[in-house]
Amino acid sequence: MIGGLLTGLLAIAAFELMVRPAFAVSAGDVSVADRTTGQPTAITDNTGRDAVLQQTAATTEKVGVKVSIANFTFVPAEITIAPGESVTWTNDDGAPHGLEYADGAPGTNLLLPGASFSRQFDQPGTYDYSCAVHPYMTGRVVVRAQ
Repeated sequence: MIGGLLTGLLAIAAFELMVRPAFAVSAGDVSVADRTTGQPTAITDNTGRDAVLQQTAATTEKVGVKVSIANFTFVPAEITIAPGESVTWTNDDGAPHGLEYADGAPGTNLLLPGASFSRQFDQPGTYDYSCAVHPYMTGRVVVRAQ
């Protein structure tokens, strides 16, 4: 019985030695920033070494609005946003759909169930769109300067 326990302990120790490197993370793989300032933060790992992380480029895109494609309709069918905001369409339907814009901007011909597509709107105006697969499905994005 003791021999079985010792064999088990040796197997666990060997397993730990094999698995630990697979989950090891170097400081270059970690991104940490102070939530209030967005500035990079120095961290200390469990070995006592300090790591200073570099700040990544910030995006200028504002938080956007989500539109669901469900039951062969855009929900909501019309939205109003500010310049610089984006709209993300998500296909929550069981059929493929697409997006075509009346202003000629590139859309997407095929948006499979569960997939998403985003577009940023920088200029004020009214932007009509339809489904590339089912043209009777229409929607509108109104961009208003604030």
